[in-house]
Amino acid sequence: MAKQPLVALTIGSGYREICSILRATGAQVLTIHAFSERKLVRLATHLLLPGGADIHPQHYKQPVTYARGFDEERDWIELRLARYAIHSGLPTLGICRGLQVLAVAAGGTLFQDFATQRSLPPHAARGHEITTAPNSRLRSWLGARWHVNTYHHQAIAKLPADWTATAWSTPDHIVEGIEHNHKPLLGVQFHPEYVADAADRAGEALIANWLNAPTGRAGAHAHHPIYLKQSQLEY
Repeated sequence: MAKQPLVALTIGSGYREICSILRATGAQVLTIHAFSERKLVRLATHLLLPGGADIHPQHYKQPVTYARGFDEERDWIELRLARYAIHSGLPTLGICRGLQVLAVAAGGTLFQDFATQRSLPPHAARGHEITTAPNSRLRSWLGARWHVNTYHHQAIAKLPADWTATAWSTPDHIVEGIEHNHKPLLGVQFHPEYVADAADRAGEALIANWLNAPTGRAGAHAHHPIYLKQSQLEY
């Protein structure tokens, strides 16, 4: 019998909805509340980083301009979890802020407010359309085009090495999805846990597909140390 997934989850936007979806798929949830609990990720089979406040720009070497609403303790927790996941290949899904955490942890940068910095109108509050890349996991799970919700004012500016953009907003081409080139890590800029109505279950299906996707990993990774070496920013 396949091992029951154990998903390490930090607390953020959509926490209750995400928990409900994960448990409906048969997964257990391991909530990481505080910095001192970050090592618990070694017990998990998956990591999910949810939405929430802006990441402080110091983490991508920029002064504060348009970013707001910081939670610096959460930044320190999630950036270390993301670096551990990237190093170990732990299957990971980043949602909204979580996508941005993965990008920043890997060396990418953000638009602190993409509408202002790119002279674009903000995405409509009622949602917007995205296009997914051929041969991507997002294309196989969502199809070529999908209408998504809008809860963000930031977006990826510089994509880190070893990652590929696999979804973009239409028509302004803001990055809405990223996937690691070699490991089972991906992020989406929208919130799949928030569905418009009972007939639209695509968002829930995305989380279930991520949870059940082949990872190419043999066994658990509980014996990988969370601290690898001092120069790697104390995973």
